[in-house]
Amino acid sequence: MHDAAQTPFIAPDSDYPCCWFCPALRFPRTGFLVADRPSRHWPFDAADGFRYTVDDRVPVCVHPGRVGLEPERTAPPFVEAPPTEPEPTRRCRRWWRRD
Repeated sequence: MHDAAQTPFIAPDSDYPCCWFCPALRFPRTGFLVADRPSRHWPFDAADGFRYTVDDRVPVCVHPGRVGLEPERTAPPFVEAPPTEPEPTRRCRRWWRRD
């Protein structure tokens, strides 16, 4: 029999609509966090293909609707970068004389 503490939150062979790399398929409910969306605070790790918190590398699911849970972490609101001043156009001076 499986130990309840080690049983994944969602059975990997189920028809649940979560992503194939979701931590819910690998860990029990206490083994991962749920965030409202992707963020730089829980970046994707290209080395293994999963998201982790920056501070303590806890696995993070970013699709709460797909796993049927409320988000525990909320990404900060997106702030657009202020518009930059366009560089002044330089007028090209002709180096030849017109006759």
